[in-house]
Amino acid sequence: MLPGGNRDDAEASHDEREFARLVAGMGDLPATSRSEVRALRARGPQRSPRVRNLSVTLALLAVLVGGKAVWPTASGWVDYLVNGDPRFRTGVGVAAPATPPENGRIRAAVAVPDDPGPAHYGFMMTQPTGEPVTFDPCQPIHYVIHDPAGLGDAGRDVVADATIAMSEASGLAFVFDGYTDEKPNPGRAMSIPQYSARFAPVLVSWSDPTETPRLAGGVVGLGGPLAFGRKGGNRSYVTGAIELDTPALGPRLDTASGRAMARAVVLHELGHVIGAQHAEDRGELMHASSGQQELGAGDRYVFARLGNGPCMR
Repeated sequence: MLPGGNRDDAEASHDEREFARLVAGMGDLPATSRSEVRALRARGPQRSPRVRNLSVTLALLAVLVGGKAVWPTASGWVDYLVNGDPRFRTGVGVAAPATPPENGRIRAAVAVPDDPGPAHYGFMMTQPTGEPVTFDPCQPIHYVIHDPAGLGDAGRDVVADATIAMSEASGLAFVFDGYTDEKPNPGRAMSIPQYSARFAPVLVSWSDPTETPRLAGGVVGLGGPLAFGRKGGNRSYVTGAIELDTPALGPRLDTASGRAMARAVVLHELGHVIGAQHAEDRGELMHASSGQQELGAGDRYVFARLGNGPCMR
């Protein structure tokens, strides 16, 4: 663990090199259907679903791209994050935007850029038509945080910063519903009694290799969605989960460079949650091991595509 307090540039550079050596991976949880969840639950909580490309290497960048932070911060963010913008909150007396987007969307759709080619992006699941499975852009994506290590504001804000960035890139709306005692579970259900909504919120867990064995071996993050729909018919993502390696990421949250690295990990895993697969090109944030901190052309394309799905109601 690194000592606390301020650091000069030499110390920060040393920390970044140490972090790059320490951290060695990001993975993805597979997109899972309702029938697959039932099968997983029948097998019991100790058995994990098969995943592809789980043990992957992440060589995180030692410096911010161009010496600048890529994403806006969540300065002033208090209780709930709505529409991916810290100015809009729910539960604190702040109304939604006066002029909502057309077609029932919560946020305006992001224009889809030119297709950069299949090496730059991938979809976790597709519809029978070949279109990607997506979240409903006319409903917010609720999320909760599991924080047994007590990272508090530091852990909350790096997740919020990543949701802001994802909301900007995809046009999807994220709402923070607070903290939860729910633990990560590979057989997690779509509907959980402790939550009042029809579908459970996305669970973001500050975990560790003991609680989440798939975080062992240098994997610092896992993420994936859960799809609802009839087998052979159209589906829609309704929730998902992210697991983050607290021992690897938590001690780095007290430096700007460490927060930027952690935010890139969360943003990568959010990409999996909304339905993006690993990209082959190393210039993409969604590549399994490039360590990019800003979005590449493929990232912008795939996130915009996944944010332009149909409204389900």
